[in-house]
Amino acid sequence: MTSSASFRRFAFAFGTTFAVLYVVALAKDLALFTVFPSLGIVLAGTHHTRDVADPALGFLAPAIYWYGWIATAAVGAAMFGVVALLLAGRWTQAVWPGWVCVISALSMIACVYLTMPWFKL
Repeated sequence: MTSSASFRRFAFAFGTTFAVLYVVALAKDLALFTVFPSLGIVLAGTHHTRDVADPALGFLAPAIYWYGWIATAAVGAAMFGVVALLLAGRWTQAVWPGWVCVISALSMIACVYLTMPWFKL
């Protein structure tokens, strides 16, 4: 299955697009859902705890957006992958295969840059 040209087109399109869409989801805070694991709650969309009276509530009920960012990027990348799967091979051969590595590396650098504020003291 991995040797078929259609699967290769899907895999390269999905992987490359996933990397880019994950950076966009992280930068724009576009989570498909938000998880509050200590409360056992999953809410659709991005929800931030905004307790003005007691800001410690954000510590007691931390929200996890990572799962939503992953889901957002995966859904978008799957759409691009299906489009690449349906395109003829001659359309996708015009794209240089090295872009997969370049885009992935740039996406990793962008993720490190976007998460640096979380690690500042």
